[in-house]
Amino acid sequence: MSASHVAAPAHTRRTRELLGLAWPAVLSYILNNAYRINDQFWIQGLGAEAQAAVGATFFLQVLNFAFVFLAVGGTLALVSRAVGARDPERRDAVVRSALGFGLAMGIVLTLCVLPLLDRIVLWMGLAGETAVLAEEYLGALYLFMTALALLPVVDSVFIGRGNTRVPMALQACAVVLNYFLNPLLIYGRDAAERMDAPGVEAIAALARALDLDGMGLAGAAVATGLARTIVVLVGIWILGGPMESRLIAAGKFSLERAWRVVRDILRISFPSSASIGIYALAYLLLLRLVLTPLGDAVTAGLGVGFQVFEGISFPCYLGISIAGSSLIGRELGARNRAGVLEVVGCTRFWSRTAGLVFAALFWFGGPYLVNAFTQDPAVARETVVYVRVLAFSQYWVAVESANEKVLLGSGRTGPIMWISPLGNLLRIPLGWWLAFGWPALGAAGVWWAINATTCLKAGLFWDRVRRGNWLEEAWEEGG
Repeated sequence: MSASHVAAPAHTRRTRELLGLAWPAVLSYILNNAYRINDQFWIQGLGAEAQAAVGATFFLQVLNFAFVFLAVGGTLALVSRAVGARDPERRDAVVRSALGFGLAMGIVLTLCVLPLLDRIVLWMGLAGETAVLAEEYLGALYLFMTALALLPVVDSVFIGRGNTRVPMALQACAVVLNYFLNPLLIYGRDAAERMDAPGVEAIAALARALDLDGMGLAGAAVATGLARTIVVLVGIWILGGPMESRLIAAGKFSLERAWRVVRDILRISFPSSASIGIYALAYLLLLRLVLTPLGDAVTAGLGVGFQVFEGISFPCYLGISIAGSSLIGRELGARNRAGVLEVVGCTRFWSRTAGLVFAALFWFGGPYLVNAFTQDPAVARETVVYVRVLAFSQYWVAVESANEKVLLGSGRTGPIMWISPLGNLLRIPLGWWLAFGWPALGAAGVWWAINATTCLKAGLFWDRVRRGNWLEEAWEEGG
């Protein structure tokens, strides 16, 4: 049986297996994104400039994640393959190396970026109060970069082991904590006067009792950092305790052995990491060259649309495709070729189904949900435009995610290195042309450029999985 058979209908057992692993992963990723949804909800009382600042800085955070993903993607593939091969020693060696790598990456990002924040904000094209707020927000956020870098590594270990419920539960606890920390740290004693939301009166009373003034936009970053630090510490404890991963190597530590594992992780992660980095750079260039000149309302609308609406849809696609990726790694480790192909077909089917559902939700639900996240009519108008245009690409985003994660689960990530950058970089000239050239659609032109390039990437990934030799290469490697 060859890779060309991946479109065959999935066995019912595979569907149960995939969805059983996927639904906690979906909720976990949604809860992970709920930090940004929380931020967008609570900072609306600070004005459109604050929302524009958070919207603009999001893609810098995505660029950070490109570096963090160096320790993430390969960890998922290698841990799941070791689990399938029933090799706990190899599994734990990967976990130790990945955690050390993630810790080092967080420290490096903090030390390298904090001194350059003023120049980074200037390069992004932000000015005035929006620039001041962006620097304030990022300055606080980077103090917690170690925890932010370790969290996706910890999640990938759990998912590679076939456990998506622990990350989901931890994220749920952290989001609840973040919900209450946000108004406490952003507005302090004035929380009840600035925002109307469940629990805000009690939070304001607590702030008065503590004689606590709000920190403004920096408070949102501190709330996120504190919540994620708690999640990371508890997650590592669970791995080393109840789940019995050996986080400290038995016998004498060997730097050479640890580096060999890191090289294996890097080999798999690097193409995806580079792709994420180019994706972030493409958006940063779009912000600087196209979106920022169109005004703060457009930038804020992008922030609300991307972080709130796509902050729900994309985690669903990602949860399904990551669950499939984990199962593919396990079947490869168990040397079950037919099982690999069943998982691929099942993953692609359910991802496409989710894409169609969210396309309808974006188009019909967008106008009714926007006002919960902004008090500015101009921002609301731009957000609705963004959400309705992006409704047309949700199916293709799901197709792209499913097929990309098939390659990740098999460890054959080379095509990611050129497919994603090609589509993402095309967004810059195409977005500028549609916004300012012909037919001069303004911000909507950029959103249509995103739709067009998403379709291109989805088609290329689909074709690569259908016709490529990824399975044969992964099979020979495992042999």
